[in-house]
Amino acid sequence: MRVPINLASQPYENLRPMYLAAVAGVLLVIALSLTVAWKSQQNRNDTRTLAEQSEQLDRDMVKLRNEEQELITWLGRPEVQEIRDHSAFLNSLIVRKSLSWTQIFMDLEKILPHKVQVAAIRPSPNREAQAQLNLTVSSPAVAPLIEFLKNLEDSAQFGTPVVDSQRFPAERAPDQNISLELSVLYRQGGTEAATNAREQDPQNHQGAAASVAGLTSALPSDRRRAPHKEGR
Repeated sequence: MRVPINLASQPYENLRPMYLAAVAGVLLVIALSLTVAWKSQQNRNDTRTLAEQSEQLDRDMVKLRNEEQELITWLGRPEVQEIRDHSAFLNSLIVRKSLSWTQIFMDLEKILPHKVQVAAIRPSPNREAQAQLNLTVSSPAVAPLIEFLKNLEDSAQFGTPVVDSQRFPAERAPDQNISLELSVLYRQGGTEAATNAREQDPQNHQGAAASVAGLTSALPSDRRRAPHKEGR
């Protein structure tokens, strides 16, 4: 039987695991350093790219502002303004010539409630070259006017009514009618064509609702009870 006896002055120690751990730690530090350096370089490249893009956008914005200013200056020249006015006048004439006044009165008669009077009709083209009627209507009570706005919205020939202004009479004024200035799109033609055009207008059902809300909110408190007194 052999008994191991170590007679050395300094006992032998196995340092291989410590060396391996130290080498692994050094390699890990090197890998982390390389990763950090790569990410830092990538971030610098991204920052440089973003800075260049921002500078390019600033230059484009300055260029667009200069072009906009040049266009505004050009449009403000007297000869250009004269052409624009002449074009608007011709468009107005085209709209007036293409509309049948008899048909306008017939279409309005279908939707005009009782006690609502049309004081003025002024056709004109809007920005989309569509026929637009500027109407002045009056009524002794607000209820028929609200009904008229709803009828305009539901009609196939009319759409997007907008109340431009409203006038409520003074308490002792001779004329006790409520007057509205409104604009509405008008599509003259067959019922099928007008219905198709109306279905293609996504804002058609928003105009009258906003106009009715505005008219009701602007109505004085004593006038809000007026529709219940019409039978007297």
